[in-house]
Amino acid sequence: MNSLKFTLIFINFVFSMLNEKIAFELFGLHLLEPMALITNWLMTLFSVYAFYKLKCSVTDEVKFWKKFFFWFALSTFFGGLGHVFFNYFDIPGKFPNWITATFAGYYAGKAIISNELNFQRKKNFELFLIMKGGILLSLSFVTFKFVFVAVDAILTYIIFCGIVANSYVKRGLIDLKYMIYGVLVCLPSIFIFFFKINLHRWLNKDDLSHLLILACIYFFYLGASKRMDNKEFSSTIDNVIA
Repeated sequence: MNSLKFTLIFINFVFSMLNEKIAFELFGLHLLEPMALITNWLMTLFSVYAFYKLKCSVTDEVKFWKKFFFWFALSTFFGGLGHVFFNYFDIPGKFPNWITATFAGYYAGKAIISNELNFQRKKNFELFLIMKGGILLSLSFVTFKFVFVAVDAILTYIIFCGIVANSYVKRGLIDLKYMIYGVLVCLPSIFIFFFKINLHRWLNKDDLSHLLILACIYFFYLGASKRMDNKEFSSTIDNVIA
């Protein structure tokens, strides 16, 4: 009986240690979660790189991916600050991250549906993106819960960068397969986040999810850059023929 009690106490101690946020001081400030800052800003740096590498003059699709990386860079930049300065700004300090993340998801969806040939279906898709983003973002503000922003992102990326993109791949837009790869790589982060899987204090559910999301946006960039290169090549051929 004593051994069972000791085991339960030990397990509880381990879980409490894993869930404990790392606190540190810098310039007299009481800050939190340095790894969340690092992993967020890794995504920021890559998003800035992708933003500058993609040329906005090619097609609407590439323009929307460029806007996605712009808003995603802002989102992760603010996301890192929201974690680190949580002691000072609490949940409202995360609002800039939530708002910009919603815009990023909107433009990812817009980029995918720019390939839609049916005008009415494209309008319906865009209306769904706007309604979904607006409603879930509003709920997050009212409840002070990030979960609604997370659900918005999950729906956007699975539906548009996964399911809809797959339908376009079958139509012959092969480069969109990289968007699907990105979604597949990122899927485990859903379970990591909602089941609060913390591998270590220095690699908790947020940090691990951020690394998977970084891999996801890398595949998004691959797909967008290949779409850009193919469009540029087609445009060059058309000019030569003309």
